[in-house]
Amino acid sequence: MRATGRSARTGWSHWFPYVVFLLILLLAPVLAYGQSADTVVVRWTAPGDDGAVGTATAYDLRVSDAPITASNFDLAQAVTGLPAPAAPGSRQKVTLRGLVRDTPYYFAIKTRDDAGNWAPISNLPRYDWVLDAAPPAAPSGLAAARDGESVRVQWSANSEADLAGYKVYRATSAGGTFELVSVNLVTTNEYVDSNLPAGAVALWYRVSAIDANDNESAQSASITIAFSSPSAQTQVKVEDGYPNPSRMDGPVRIPMVIPPGGVVGAYVEIVDSGSRRVRTIMLGDLAAGRQEVTWDGKNDAAQTCAPGVYRGWVVTNKDRQNIRIVRVP
Repeated sequence: MRATGRSARTGWSHWFPYVVFLLILLLAPVLAYGQSADTVVVRWTAPGDDGAVGTATAYDLRVSDAPITASNFDLAQAVTGLPAPAAPGSRQKVTLRGLVRDTPYYFAIKTRDDAGNWAPISNLPRYDWVLDAAPPAAPSGLAAARDGESVRVQWSANSEADLAGYKVYRATSAGGTFELVSVNLVTTNEYVDSNLPAGAVALWYRVSAIDANDNESAQSASITIAFSSPSAQTQVKVEDGYPNPSRMDGPVRIPMVIPPGGVVGAYVEIVDSGSRRVRTIMLGDLAAGRQEVTWDGKNDAAQTCAPGVYRGWVVTNKDRQNIRIVRVP
């Protein structure tokens, strides 16, 4: 959550300093952050009716100037005007007014399912009127591929709890100006660019991250996609890894065929099912012919990764491809 304030004002005719709260119900901790404005906005991510499945029935949001617990939750002031629960993963919010500046506030929320069962209260964010001006980290792991007459751009998800979304930028030349192409804030870690400029031979993309206070990160490193004919393709051919599934205490091998002329600056990036990078394997320049990369199942900290589904991205100066890797106990 985030919060901020301006100079104190009196009377209900004035709005009070602004706070943005990101309440990630049950799945992640609630945090507080500050932003300078004149309203109070409480934000959260909708859960499901049964875990991440279905749609919940109702919310109960409480605010207090003292810590809220399971035993005193009903004594805290109820917030009115709450929206109906949306589909799981949707971002929702409600606006509050009338807080007293410099008074710490606590927020907690419960969710009810269709059987009338109330979930435990969320974690307890505290708002202290602190301005947050720190932007998120720049996104990483960009990939771009043709998707019919469009281009699908993907990247590794940021981990900031107050992340609001992403902006996607595009240039038509390596030294050209990157212009914003995503009209609305992108709330997933992919974007389909369906309005491609006519006659483009290649396009360059960058992505930035935006937090709940509208702080924008630096733009990511750019990714290029060329529009050449199939006969002129010189892409790396990545084959299925083996063994697959593979045991978490054993290696998995990723075969690939390098096109004539070779590639430069190649590396393999392993990401988990949440698109978070766990390992980068630098390969450098590769000559034409069959090559094979081995992942030992460990992350960049040399710790063994948990069982699950991973993606192995093979990145070169010519393209970026991935394969599915399944790790079992």
